[in-house]
Amino acid sequence: MNTEPLTSATEQVLRSVLDHRAIHLAFQPVVQLHDGLVRGYEALARFDHQHFTSPVHAFAAANAAGLGVELELLAAQTAFQRLDDMPPGAWLSINLSVEALTTPAVTNLLLTHAHRGITIELTEHTQVSDYHALNQVTDQLRAAGILIAVDDAGAGYASLSHVLQLRPDIIKLDITLVRDIDTDPIRTALARALATFARETGAMLIAEGIETHAEHEKLRSLGIELGQGYYMARPGPLPSRHIEPLL
Repeated sequence: MNTEPLTSATEQVLRSVLDHRAIHLAFQPVVQLHDGLVRGYEALARFDHQHFTSPVHAFAAANAAGLGVELELLAAQTAFQRLDDMPPGAWLSINLSVEALTTPAVTNLLLTHAHRGITIELTEHTQVSDYHALNQVTDQLRAAGILIAVDDAGAGYASLSHVLQLRPDIIKLDITLVRDIDTDPIRTALARALATFARETGAMLIAEGIETHAEHEKLRSLGIELGQGYYMARPGPLPSRHIEPLL
């Protein structure tokens, strides 16, 4: 996460982004590894490179300015404008921090669109202090039909304890565990264990950051059914109708 001091100029840019809704989206598919069928799309925020070198930089600056939840809300609103363009049966996933998810304005937005096939990927870079309050919100969203995913499982605070506390519908295996899994027996063992855990708890497991054919085939052999990464498709425009399998 960017830790550079926030300048007044950066804060002005952020306020301009919010005022003019100057956010763009790219969409990366989640596919079935055995046949390439698209099961969902993750909406990824994009900003003017002149001001922010990456989305991580933009959201870190917004958090430093106390505007993080507002920026996440804008990203969610922008993503939901594309719900009518989603292929039949495919879900749309958006990334939200715990702070945003537990904010009433964000929760209400999600509940308004709950019937549209939505997944929330929980991103968290600080430790969750109140799982009871968080689970009250996620239980409400689940009851309305929204899926809850733990993003970056195996990295940082997205630990196995985090998974146990949240009981997610989807577990996203972090890219650091996927990278070179075809040649690393330790990564292989952990991925196999998580695949078994997911099956026995009824959760979907998605491997993130698949970049090579060898990684793809190794993950398939471990019983991991879903994946995402440059090997299948880079983030890009959202197709307006169902597309053919990517593999």
